[in-house]
Amino acid sequence: MNRIAYVACALGLLLTTACRDDDPTNPGTDGGPGSDGTIPGGEVEIQQIQDDAMPAGTQVEVKGVVVTAIDSFGSRTGDLWVQEPEGGPFSGIKVFGAPLDQLALLQPGDIVDITNAQKDEFALDSDMSGRKVTELKPAAGGTLTVTKVGTGELPAPAAVDALAIGMMGRAERDAEWEKWEGVLITVSKARQVSDVRGFGDMEIDQQEFRITGDARVQSAMTELPEGAATADCYTVTGVGDYFFNWLVLPTSADQIADSDACAPEEEGEAACADEIDNDGDGFTDCDDRSCSATCSTAATIADIQAGTVTGVVVLDGVYVTARTGNNKHVWVSQSLTAAPNEGIFVFRGSNASDLPASIVPGAKVNVTGTVQENGFGQGDTTTQLGAGATVTFVEAPTSAPVPVSGQTAAALVVAATGEPYESVLVTLTDVKVNSIGTADFWVGELQQGATTFLSDDDIMKLEDADLNKCFTMTGIWTYQVFDDEYGLLPMTKTETPCP
Repeated sequence: MNRIAYVACALGLLLTTACRDDDPTNPGTDGGPGSDGTIPGGEVEIQQIQDDAMPAGTQVEVKGVVVTAIDSFGSRTGDLWVQEPEGGPFSGIKVFGAPLDQLALLQPGDIVDITNAQKDEFALDSDMSGRKVTELKPAAGGTLTVTKVGTGELPAPAAVDALAIGMMGRAERDAEWEKWEGVLITVSKARQVSDVRGFGDMEIDQQEFRITGDARVQSAMTELPEGAATADCYTVTGVGDYFFNWLVLPTSADQIADSDACAPEEEGEAACADEIDNDGDGFTDCDDRSCSATCSTAATIADIQAGTVTGVVVLDGVYVTARTGNNKHVWVSQSLTAAPNEGIFVFRGSNASDLPASIVPGAKVNVTGTVQENGFGQGDTTTQLGAGATVTFVEAPTSAPVPVSGQTAAALVVAATGEPYESVLVTLTDVKVNSIGTADFWVGELQQGATTFLSDDDIMKLEDADLNKCFTMTGIWTYQVFDDEYGLLPMTKTETPCP
């Protein structure tokens, strides 16, 4: 079974704390709760939990807070969001691991006390540089308790302007979204800037689309609108959240309402189409503003692999080095002669149609896609172009791609020397087939000298007849994120005598 897939969410997230800039509206800074340097615990307000002065792991209880949302939709259920009645920045929080029998007694608007809880934080980046989520989970060795103590009203949603956030620099944008994490908000001027796509298990509660301001509307608690399409404009009400991206989670279909408040699409495109990094934050202005799916940056594969460009990029005149066995995705190289840091995988989407017959190894193509790091938060990642990347035929092959030769598996399985060859076409000699895997994923084991490494069937499946034989193999060198190991995706093999 082919295991190529875009990993939208991951396990093994990093627990740590972060710092914010001094701001009287920002907890943990001059003028905010906890600014005296004390570490609060026990009975606290949600703003104190959101304060960076309180470390993860602190045991807390909150009383008299309002239930704003309960996730009972789809296959992944049981999350709860609560908020201080007065609302405002940092006034909401997600509760993870509440007993299901207690959740069954609750509905939005109920007033609850939460005891035997502790603060938890995680982020995609180990330094938690502005992108993280704070939650309540059961205290170590105990059971979190949610007790209904009354009935009240939902706080009025805070007004959030997606277009204004989209015009901010990266750090300012992250800080603005973080204020509304766990809070009931109404996001205006939210233009859809990508097609609806699935993630995880691709189920009804695992669908999303990007909006202006570098956020995503997800279907965790309700279906997305039928026919939602790029360039549509909405006003979206829901709770703010973060999981690898800033999220808006509506709780019912009527919370995603059509709007005519968005700026004309061409204005957004014009604002960034000719600028690369106007504010010097390391991200293109197109990525900063999420102005349009068509706003992109011309790049080279080396730029992408070096991390110097992000967001939507265009590769002009690159060469196909391999295509997946299901004829949906490709690897491309900057030239016909493979080289370190010059290869990348192009993922066209889980539901992509078959590639045209003209897009074969050696063909020249143009590619447009979003730079993504595919991984689970543990170990390394693979760099790819995804989010429904497009591959457009330019010219038929004039010669075959030339793989890298002379490399050894011993060097390639080490991150420092192997990572530059990720997604690069290579030839390895004297490769013995130890196993071909089983029918679940066909992940096998190859060996060169004393070094063993993985094989997979993304391009070509090895057969029982290949077992215990040796070959000269050409294929794509890759990092297997599922196994946290490097390996080869065989494309061709020529039997040779074993050493």
